Amino acid sequence: MNRNPFIILVAFLSIFLLSGCWDRNELQELDVVGALGIDLNEDTENKYRVTVQIINEQKISTTQGQGGGSEAAPVTTFSASGSTIHEAFQKISPQSSQKLFFPHVQLMVIGEELAREEGIQDLFDWIERDSQFRTLFPILIARDHKAEELLQITTSLESVPAVGIADSLKNSRKGTSTQANQVIQQLSEKGVSLTGLQMTGNAENGNSVKNVQQISPETKVEIKGIAVFKQGKLTKWLDGSLERGAMWINKEVSETNINLPCKKEEKDVAVDLNRYILKIKAKIKNGKPVIDIKARAEGEISEVQCPIDLSKHESIEKLENEMAKKMKAEMVMAVEAAKEARSDFFHFGEYVNREDPKLYKKIEKTWDEEIFPETDINVDVQAFIRRTGLRTKSYIK
Repeated sequence: MNRNPFIILVAFLSIFLLSGCWDRNELQELDVVGALGIDLNEDTENKYRVTVQIINEQKISTTQGQGGGSEAAPVTTFSASGSTIHEAFQKISPQSSQKLFFPHVQLMVIGEELAREEGIQDLFDWIERDSQFRTLFPILIARDHKAEELLQITTSLESVPAVGIADSLKNSRKGTSTQANQVIQQLSEKGVSLTGLQMTGNAENGNSVKNVQQISPETKVEIKGIAVFKQGKLTKWLDGSLERGAMWINKEVSETNINLPCKKEEKDVAVDLNRYILKIKAKIKNGKPVIDIKARAEGEISEVQCPIDLSKHESIEKLENEMAKKMKAEMVMAVEAAKEARSDFFHFGEYVNREDPKLYKKIEKTWDEEIFPETDINVDVQAFIRRTGLRTKSYIK
């Protein structure tokens, strides 16, 4: 019986092509890295201090969601120093019992001292070269502390600190501007802004499972502030209204509450934002770029602390105007802060480039220092209150 030689050849090659397990790694042979930290080291010859937060898989099942009820910590950190980040990792490897496994990294934290003095522009080459890394994890800046300290703080509710911090970031920020791949791209475009990570309490007490065995942990970490960078170095922090103004423009607002003044009294009406749309467009006027920002927000009233009749259209209209006015003021303040820092971390230059590539090519080198600070940026906000809750007239008199 004659057989088709092609079928025989395919069957033979399948032996080699479909076996496919030559490079497999068993979980028990790996140390899964949940987070990375990079700090400036005191030793100038080994200027990078690198920390890895390794997940203790054997303890996760007993500590998950229990605030560290087990005696053993659900994670372990190892640190080492090197003249390059790769060298520091090589020095960490002997401290770990298994091979370090990076595909499940949840976040990277960079110490503020390193971000200010040396900058972050040289920190990501190794990530792009190593096939283990997925560049979708966020990058945060440790405020007033070293990244090593923050990665050693135990967290309540979520036993793996890296996962808890990453979840907090998702709940408080929308968008991908802090992801490693986006940060790398932004560095090539000069302007960068990154989210801050702050510790409250004592670092030594936080480095213990006892910290989360309390109803109210003494030491906590929280997402706070926006770090503004110029030429790769941290120059200033945006907090409060400036922070939210920057988030409006970067389309990073996930959920937020806006307090509006209630008549002439020192009491507020709280509005929960549930929809937000932003459009940015550049135009050329008299040979100069002009940026137009148009925002549309919708919300619902969540609390009233004064006697106001929400059944009246005039009352709702007044609150909508106050809401638009407040949002616009926060955006304008954030724009002015960017101009003062001479750092276009909003990437308005990209919009100018799309509108007139020839003009932008002429002004690109002087954009941050000279053109951007003098550019007219117009902000227009429309706000609407769609719902008032289950009652329109407050019982407060």
